Formats: sequence, structure tokens, C-alpha cells
Amino acid sequence: MATEEEIKLIIDHLVHHSVYRIGMVYDFTTVCNAMANRPREYEPGLFLTMVEVRIVLEIAQKPGITASELCKTSKRTRSAMSQIVKKLKQKNMVYGEASNEHQKRMLLYPTEEGMKLRNHIVRNKEEDKTRVFTRLIEKGCSAKELESFYKVMDIYMNLMIEEPKTGWDYLIPKH
Repeated sequence: MATEEEIKLIIDHLVHHSVYRIGMVYDFTTVCNAMANRPREYEPGLFLTMVEVRIVLEIAQKPGITASELCKTSKRTRSAMSQIVKKLKQKNMVYGEASNEHQKRMLLYPTEEGMKLRNHIVRNKEEDKTRVFTRLIEKGCSAKELESFYKVMDIYMNLMIEEPKTGWDYLIPKH
């Protein structure tokens, strides 16, 4: 654990560069968001966003999951999840069945096409990860730097989740 003096020195250094770095975080999240919402062709005529693929994978992993449960795991609103599930039903990736216990409760399941997509993703996951990490290493990132990046990203994300009302205000230094 860092001492108070070490923390002060780190903060002074970081605040000195904070405007640029906050801009980097904004740009990074903007690019990631655009990628997550850009449709990609997974097979001829089947276009899905990364968000839709993640939801299909979650449903395939937990058949019978509800939209409410998906909202929690994906950090999406009920309205957004409803729209995503509706699109996935139209694309024949998932289907819903009323719960035996609660008729209003809709349980979600992958279709045969949804399972084909899941199997395709699982088969190619290692190759995709290797390609990404190879590119990062080729661009000069060390294993230690990559581990640090993921550690900071995880903590940063949790800070924003823990403080939803203050959001960026909580994290951006005041002048």
C-alpha cells in the first residue's frame, strides 16, 4: 500500500496530465462504443453487433435467463434490453417462453441459429484473442503493461458504477 506522500506524488503527476488523459479515456470509450454497435457479418446475410453477440452468448450460457437478469449482467436498461432481445428474435437468434411459475415472466433461450453462432464464436475465440494480443505486443506493449491496463480499466469501471450519480464529475479533477 502506498504512503500518503507517495499517493500525493502520483496524483500530482497524474493531474498534471489529466486533461489529455481524460480525453484519451473519452476517445477510447467512444471508439469501443462505436465498435460494439457496428454490425458485423457473421455469416452471409446475418449482421450482428458485438452487443447482440454478447447477449446471445449470455442466453446460450444460461438458457432460461430473463431480460431482467440480462440487464444486470450487461449493465443495460430494461428498455435497451427489450430492443436488443426483439432484434435477436427477429434475427432468429433467441426465442422466449413464458415461465410456468409466472406467466408474465419471459424466459429466453437460444435458437439453433443462436447456438451455431455461439459455437462459431467459441471456436474462433482463441484465434481472435491471439490476433489482438499479437498486435498490441507488436506495437510495443509488454505483458506487465497489458496486465496494468486491465487492472486500471476494471477499477475505473467499478468506480463509475459505484458512483452513478456523479459519474465523470467524481473522476475529473475540478479547477
